[in-house]
Amino acid sequence: MSELVINPGMRVSEVAARYPQALRMLEALGIDYCCGGKRPLAEAAALAKVPVETAITVLQTAITQAAAADAGERDWTRAALDDLMAHIVEKHHTYTRGELPRLEKMAALVAHVHGTNHGDVLVPLVQEYARLKAELDRHLEKEEAVVFPALARLAAGQENDATLAALHELETEHDTAGEALATMRALTDNYTVPEDGCTTYAALYDGLQALERDLHQHIHLENNILIPQARALAGTGRSS
Repeated sequence: MSELVINPGMRVSEVAARYPQALRMLEALGIDYCCGGKRPLAEAAALAKVPVETAITVLQTAITQAAAADAGERDWTRAALDDLMAHIVEKHHTYTRGELPRLEKMAALVAHVHGTNHGDVLVPLVQEYARLKAELDRHLEKEEAVVFPALARLAAGQENDATLAALHELETEHDTAGEALATMRALTDNYTVPEDGCTTYAALYDGLQALERDLHQHIHLENNILIPQARALAGTGRSS
């Protein structure tokens, strides 16, 4: 593990990349470490309504405990690009492709059963989820068919100017997905199941939150590690 140094001025993306053991606690604190990762920790903590001193203390504790238990995530900042891309596809793409259609069917069922009493939430939720699913379906396909092969060529020394443009497009698409996730969380009052909600209603909200957590980790790996390393490899040094 890297020497444990966290301060209010550090970018959240730097904390997440340097200390993968902190990801679960960042998620629990409600601190955006993927699309909003470029913010200083102090600003991100304020947005999450958490005193930055408290955030630093609990993050340091989580990192130390995880390291002691040898339960931390792999340090992907030290991995080859090919290994990181393979991990993203095998873990995150596979999970997302399995969950998207399952949750789509569940959302339609819940909206049908509970639409009379909760249509003000469920109708826009189903619509927002459909937009997110369509965006992610395109995004995953583009990563596997176009972007990741181009990055593999870049790692092999075959630089292509179009690759850098594709990286910018990925970040833009990540922002779009992040906005959709935030909209869905706001619509559902942080996924609060109504008193008359059935077991399927609760399972839908649990599934959407699990998808959100996985997407946060997925986007973090790309925005905060893969893309900066690819740009550095291309000699641009851009951190945009």
